[in-house]
Amino acid sequence: MLLTDTTILVVDDEPVTREYLFSYFQNVGYKVLSAETAEQAELILKSEKISLLLLDIRMPGKDGLTLTRELRASSEVGIILVTGSVDEYDRLIGLECGADDYITKPFNPREILARAKNIIR
Repeated sequence: MLLTDTTILVVDDEPVTREYLFSYFQNVGYKVLSAETAEQAELILKSEKISLLLLDIRMPGKDGLTLTRELRASSEVGIILVTGSVDEYDRLIGLECGADDYITKPFNPREILARAKNIIR
């Protein structure tokens, strides 16, 4: 049962991470969509009202940093970068590209939920 009209888009090329985040946010009452690539995410963004992206940085094709930069040119959608990279340079670049937050894997899903709520608010 949906508790909110907020839609979250999970974008990650790793099926385990994508499905885990999808299930977690769906179980707490959000409408959740998912994409395996940035290109798939762009198609969804054109047809759906998305409130928040949970976006991996490193994906085949267009990466998450490029998508973040492009979205910031025309959108205020919330963006949390969720990545396996612990490189401080990646974190800084992600935030400079316009991401609202940055979380490294492995992550605590309750922490991502708390951060997501702050951005959606």
